[in-house]
Amino acid sequence: MMDWLDKQYETAIGKLLSDMLPVEWMRFTMFYVDDIYNGIPMLVFRLKSEDGNMESLQKSIDAFSGNEKWCVFMNPFSRKGNYILSIEPIKEMYLEGYDKGAPYNEKDYFGEDEYKALCERAVWDIPMLLDHIGKIKQI
Repeated sequence: MMDWLDKQYETAIGKLLSDMLPVEWMRFTMFYVDDIYNGIPMLVFRLKSEDGNMESLQKSIDAFSGNEKWCVFMNPFSRKGNYILSIEPIKEMYLEGYDKGAPYNEKDYFGEDEYKALCERAVWDIPMLLDHIGKIKQI
């Protein structure tokens, strides 16, 4: 289905952000080319310190127009201040889970069909999102 998708896209956004931000820790793999339904694409990272580039990243993500609305938000379950770069439905799921005291399983939360559709639409966005974020670095 996504034969055009190169394995480099699994970690490309993580590598780009690690060059732009003072990253302390990151889970570089956003998704798996060999199994796009393993999870809805997301990048989890923690910063050593806040800087102006994080604000630029957030503005850039907000301005991105893809198949899905993307966002960067603080993981409400993280005690260490981890950020998540993912799609808006993931943010809503995390915030609702936090309000109710527990995180949700993505497949259970969205239902099988919607979960797969979110995975597909988000993966299709990855190359365009990479190019979009890359423009910040050039400024």
